[in-house]
Amino acid sequence: GQITSKNMDMRNPSSPQSLIAATKFSEPLTFCEEEVPLSDNGIKERLERELLICLDNKDDIIMWIKRANRYFPYVENILKNNSMPDDLKYIAIAESALRTHATSNKGAVGYWQFIEPTAIKYGLTVNNDIDERRNFFLSTNAAIRYLQDIYNIFGSWTLAAAAYNMGEDGLKTEMLVQKINNYYKLYLYQETQRYIFRILAIKIILSDPGKYGYSLANED
Repeated sequence: GQITSKNMDMRNPSSPQSLIAATKFSEPLTFCEEEVPLSDNGIKERLERELLICLDNKDDIIMWIKRANRYFPYVENILKNNSMPDDLKYIAIAESALRTHATSNKGAVGYWQFIEPTAIKYGLTVNNDIDERRNFFLSTNAAIRYLQDIYNIFGSWTLAAAAYNMGEDGLKTEMLVQKINNYYKLYLYQETQRYIFRILAIKIILSDPGKYGYSLANED
């Protein structure tokens, strides 16, 4: 469905009281139908922090909503056809804000931020003339296959998403060394430590943008 809302519960989204209200979200909260352990105050605080960071970037959120209306229907359809959770679509926002020219300092490119070896492994052409990481449809198909393969390794979509961010081998090593198979209890690189919480914050905002003062009509 389209990400539009006519409701505005926060008349001044920047006021301290509104920001406090913004950190309240419906529970239980899940990622890919895997419950987020919000009974742990530390976990809840990490999510609240990412939510406030996202809400501080108002122009970004407007563009997320606009691009999601354009791109999400295709992602939702391909996820459904592959019997994969709908929440995986939010990874594309976390990775690139659905910008075709997004590039990281590690050489990741495009909507799903593939590094070159992984892109080639999943059938994308990357050379001096063509970079299919910037092709939304081809890169989405590749990302879906990649995520399915990672899930088959870890048996958890939360861990699969973390591995998408830091690499399967790196995550496997940390799980073995720490003897922990729960993302929320692992000590990881700061970027990956925050990664699932950023995705969750994006999910919370885009699931009810009107709550946060974003009232885009269809023509917007």
